[in-house]
Amino acid sequence: MTGKGVCWTTRNLDEGKRKKILEERLASLCKKAYELSILCDVKVSIISFTPGETDNFTWPSVTEANEIVTNYLACPEKQRQYKLVEHEAYLQSIVNDREKEIRELEKMAEEKEMENLFNQLAEGRKRFDEFDVCDIKGLLNLINDKRAKLDQMEMQLSGSIANEIGANDNNAEEENDRHPN
Repeated sequence: MTGKGVCWTTRNLDEGKRKKILEERLASLCKKAYELSILCDVKVSIISFTPGETDNFTWPSVTEANEIVTNYLACPEKQRQYKLVEHEAYLQSIVNDREKEIRELEKMAEEKEMENLFNQLAEGRKRFDEFDVCDIKGLLNLINDKRAKLDQMEMQLSGSIANEIGANDNNAEEENDRHPN
């Protein structure tokens, strides 16, 4: 959560205030990077470039940051790409996941709507000639899906009945073998 009075943009502030805000935020970022390095046992460095200035900000030190970057660049390309996620690719994956969720919800809503139309048709509240082409296609898909489910249930039921009959026949044969007439 952000605190009260957090300034989201520094475009309208004078240069002194902007530098002060940057220093405060970099200090906070360094603290979090230090905590991350301790908690996750990883090497972390921060390098910040400010437009228009020749100096850059480096944490924990220039030599340590240089060592961390050098070690990272020394890794094989395949391993580096595995570890590195570009922000755009990350956001695209989130968008793709959300689009998939939306498609699933739309499909579920369409199925519910078709079931509602089917019930209205079955109860006589609507006539078949009142439906448009899209509704009829949806109803046909619903009927095909229900028919497939019924066929599947029939196969399972006939299989379980056959297993029971086979088990009963085996039990009867065993009893006949034990008790000869």
